[in-house]
Amino acid sequence: LVATVESYAPLMARAPKTFNFFINQPLVRKLSEKHIGMVDLPLLSVPSLQQQMVGHRSANMTLEQLEALNAEQKARTVLVVQDPFTSYYDAQVVADFVRLVEKLGFQPVLLPFSPNGKAQHIKGFLNRFAKTAKKTADFLNRMAKLGMPMVGVDPALVLCYRDEYKLALGEERGEFNVLLANEWLASALESQPVATVSGESWYFFGHCTEVTALPGAPAQWAAIFARFGAKLENVSVGCCGMAGTYGHEEKNHKNSLG
Repeated sequence: LVATVESYAPLMARAPKTFNFFINQPLVRKLSEKHIGMVDLPLLSVPSLQQQMVGHRSANMTLEQLEALNAEQKARTVLVVQDPFTSYYDAQVVADFVRLVEKLGFQPVLLPFSPNGKAQHIKGFLNRFAKTAKKTADFLNRMAKLGMPMVGVDPALVLCYRDEYKLALGEERGEFNVLLANEWLASALESQPVATVSGESWYFFGHCTEVTALPGAPAQWAAIFARFGAKLENVSVGCCGMAGTYGHEEKNHKNSLG
């Protein structure tokens, strides 16, 4: 079930209210726990990302239109790479990032969803993961030829492109690069002066994969917040996987609650 999330989530997201209604039923929850060993199945985003982006230019640009942009337009265009967890279960994050890119004076373009394969890798379906990774790597290498930055909003999925893809594909991975949101923001805000920090602090709960692979990420986020006059404090937290796949498995549920 977990390994195939990228297959069924896009289909379910076409009618999120309907699927959420069934997922919320006590009988369905009991059957899920008893027969597939999963508890507290996550609900789909309502409204869906597709519904939030209706009529928005970011969701309606074709490859041909992107290729036709001149050098100046390409320099101001940002390609947003989707992932299954935010696009289908936390869509507001993606929609907000698209609007933030706009507010900063750039043209965001929401790329079509292409499975990442992280869930397959987590559950040990390595051959299936390699096939998924090759297909998506080919897609992202094609996008990379446009010469525009590609940015993803989920740290674990972005870092999967760098680590697990390289291990699974080797040279076949290609040279594409997907930036973390903070990496792109740090570059985009480089010329903006640091504002006077005031007001209450904000708190950063870093993704365990992100802060392990990139220990400088919390400081980079703090510098980004400082550009807007906000103080960001890093909070040391445990493995967020305890609340992810691991925590949704019935056998691990009590452990995940601490």
